[in-house]
Amino acid sequence: MKRFWKTIILSMLLALTLCVGAQATENTMLKVGLKYGTNALFTARLQNYNDTLSGSGYEFGYYDAGRSFVPLAATDEQRITVTVDSNAYVSGGVCYETRPTNYSTILGAYHIELLTAFGSYEEALAVAQSYPKGFVAYIDGEYRVRVGNHASYDESARVLSETDVLAYGAQIVTPSSTGVVVSVTDTDTVLFEFDCSGLRSLGVRPRSVSGEKTVTWFSGYRYYGGFEYQRTTGGYISVINVLDIEDYVKCVIAAEMSNDWPLEALKAQTVCARTYAASQTRHRSAGFDVCSTTDCQAYRGAALSNERSDAAAEETRGVYLYYNGELVTNAVYYSCNGGASESCKNVWGSEVPYLQGKLDPYEASVAWRFSRYYWSFTATGDELREVLKSEANTDIGQVQNVYVSEYSDTGNVIAITYEGTRGSYTARREKCRTLLNGVYDHINVRSMRYTVTGGDASTYYVNDAQSSVTGTGGLYVIDGDGTVTPNNAGAKDTYVITSGGVQSLERKSANTSNTFTFSGSGWGHNVGMSQWGAFAMAEQGYTYRDILNFYYTGITLS
Repeated sequence: MKRFWKTIILSMLLALTLCVGAQATENTMLKVGLKYGTNALFTARLQNYNDTLSGSGYEFGYYDAGRSFVPLAATDEQRITVTVDSNAYVSGGVCYETRPTNYSTILGAYHIELLTAFGSYEEALAVAQSYPKGFVAYIDGEYRVRVGNHASYDESARVLSETDVLAYGAQIVTPSSTGVVVSVTDTDTVLFEFDCSGLRSLGVRPRSVSGEKTVTWFSGYRYYGGFEYQRTTGGYISVINVLDIEDYVKCVIAAEMSNDWPLEALKAQTVCARTYAASQTRHRSAGFDVCSTTDCQAYRGAALSNERSDAAAEETRGVYLYYNGELVTNAVYYSCNGGASESCKNVWGSEVPYLQGKLDPYEASVAWRFSRYYWSFTATGDELREVLKSEANTDIGQVQNVYVSEYSDTGNVIAITYEGTRGSYTARREKCRTLLNGVYDHINVRSMRYTVTGGDASTYYVNDAQSSVTGTGGLYVIDGDGTVTPNNAGAKDTYVITSGGVQSLERKSANTSNTFTFSGSGWGHNVGMSQWGAFAMAEQGYTYRDILNFYYTGITLS
């Protein structure tokens, strides 16, 4: 699905690593997590995009430490399935972990294994083909021959008693917590089995015909490159797309921007995407560099790419963002800022020299193109109370007042205060945008740039006469030693000096409907490059280098 905007959710750990330097390396192979964690798969299917090409098929092997593919075996089959080494029920082209009502066959996980290790795949294959349902397995660095795919140990034992294995000797092998099986889709025909005790993972790479770029169907999308199936500690399979970073950015551009945008904007997006992908480390412990969601960058394979996105990538090939000679570690971006970008320190807490806020004179010219550029919603005090209880774990009682308690130098909200009958709560930095979102569908603070109306922030009375003071943000208290501090929202012990002497100051509610309206502009976290700003600058004749130098302070481009 096309995405013209992006929200990146950064943890505190990530915020603390924003200043860590990195260098672009010669190895341009990238690992992208497609399915992992709670989304890991029991089974995964692949299909060659053009399965009519003679000589295509797949190679099986693994990716070494340098991310080079080490081939071990091959097949001419065009449609294959990779499954956890466990009994699987085949039905309608899918392998199921639990038995469905109707299924065509069982892909069993019990096998007869010959005791001899073979010196090559070809040698092992020749022996495997002499047995019914024989296949080659790569087990802890050795080629083995296995026979049958039985649903139980007893079934394997029965078949073993009827099979001539005197020349080699044999044993029965049971399911492994780190093994994976490759079969012909919708059959019980095993092509290859891989188990290196979690130290290596199965790699599958489409075979190229006449040197053309391979494209493979997986989970409804077309992908360049190959795949890695990680099963290191039991459980399901993590599916990783392994491809050249240049092919990756061609796909990200189209997922993060529309292909019909100005080419210079697409180029700017490409450089950001390439730099971001090359510098990420937070998913390394899970076995890949970046994920495929907007938590990193939107990526759905080659589904949306076309000649324009390809051109943007080719014309900026190898170009990265640098600061003081080091690769920029977070080339972050977002949909639009509403009038001003924001400094990283005011959003994620870390001072990053190339992520500084500034007024944006470009976006306004294209605001009319984006229907969600301006936004507004109204929330009741009761709704805000429930959100604070749920998201901030605090109950301030009946919400009486909501006001922006601090703006940044560029006019974005960096602190917002909620006052109630039991106390107050102030959200700071990114929470000014994210705190309210997700509990009620109609409540969605889309950017850091907004105002709040409603409540009684401007209703102050001196001896029952309304004060001209407008809100607590403009009201200060001077103590005996001359220290000036913000007024505590009209505390009972606050007084003013008038021509009539010392008078008490108190707040009285004028918001009888107890509703609060948030109105703003922009969409996203406001840090780094504005995508709509890039559109506007490109439309006005600026180059991608101009765009990047405006939104990132003090950077250089390779």
